Amino acid sequence: MPLVLWSLVLLLLLPYVLAGLGGYYKMRHLGGLDVHHPRLQDAGLAGMGNRIRASQSNAWEALAFFGACVLVAHLRGADLDALDLPALLFVATRLAHPLLYVGNLPPLRTAVVLLGVGLGLYLAIWAG
Repeated sequence: MPLVLWSLVLLLLLPYVLAGLGGYYKMRHLGGLDVHHPRLQDAGLAGMGNRIRASQSNAWEALAFFGACVLVAHLRGADLDALDLPALLFVATRLAHPLLYVGNLPPLRTAVVLLGVGLGLYLAIWAG
């Protein structure tokens, strides 16, 4: 399987990892998980807990973006093996993003997001 597809698999798992971290945070700081009203419980998060939740939401958005970019590259006939480097760099931006989000570093987080968008567009339009 081409590396670009393995990258997609990794990005599929990232939001779930972040959900697990968010659940751990809720258990430690809010006394447990409200499985009946999780959105209401999310509204009570502040600080790091809120940033973990927000980074999970952003991971879902980035997954959709990357998946669409890979699909466009495939449909335009790109050699999927030639997409390795931009795919790996995109994954690196997505792994750095939650660290920068939780670390409360908005300027760096924004730079990483913009780099990821550029890499995704490059992958979709020009690579391969």
